[in-house]
Amino acid sequence: MELLHICVRHTLPWHDEAVVAAALIPRMRPRVELWHATFNLRYAAFRMRLTRIARENLSRIENAKLTRLEETPPGALVVPMDDDDWLSPEIGSRLIAEQDRSLQGYHWNRYILEAPRHRRRWPWTRAHRVADTSRHTCGSNNYAIRNLPELAATISSHLRASDHFDANPGCVKRLDASLSLQNRNLASQTTLGKRVTELTRDDLSEEFRRYRALYARLHLPREVAWAQPCVIAMAELMHELRLK
Repeated sequence: MELLHICVRHTLPWHDEAVVAAALIPRMRPRVELWHATFNLRYAAFRMRLTRIARENLSRIENAKLTRLEETPPGALVVPMDDDDWLSPEIGSRLIAEQDRSLQGYHWNRYILEAPRHRRRWPWTRAHRVADTSRHTCGSNNYAIRNLPELAATISSHLRASDHFDANPGCVKRLDASLSLQNRNLASQTTLGKRVTELTRDDLSEEFRRYRALYARLHLPREVAWAQPCVIAMAELMHELRLK
């Protein structure tokens, strides 16, 4: 039986803090130091827990296999993802059922979970649709692509995947489904690393409070209710994380 192959993009060995510290990009280093001065859990330990939550989520998927990209069979269907993203338990069965050898890839509704800047924007989630305001057809984990040499760059980069999908609409298929969720969490580079201004302890503490409230109170909409166990696990992790 054909399997869907799930490939986690390059990540750091979160169990080895020394390696993580040496590999951090310059912008992230002072922010990770601020994390250590602010919280009781080390940054690498927190990221390792995020990875465990994601791996537990992946263990529920049928007709799919977590595979290193270099070990993926040629022509196999691949879902690239980051190490803290979540996938629907039905993604393997759904994509295998949709398989068409004339197609190079598939994409589906882009769903992002993040804490809002303002309370009035609750209930804290926003869904990006292809025909909506999203700038890119492919996000972190809302597409699948065949493992072909000419498509290798689209597996490692969702920006290149978007360019390819947009330029070749006849070779891809859009599914009206929510098969994945991008978990923009407190430790993500989107939260910590992309701020233009200096990140202060007060800033990080406020982000912490927003994310703790997010996971503690959130009940996901029906289309992504499959991710509620992950939300519960995140709530437990955020409860364990404390300000010094």
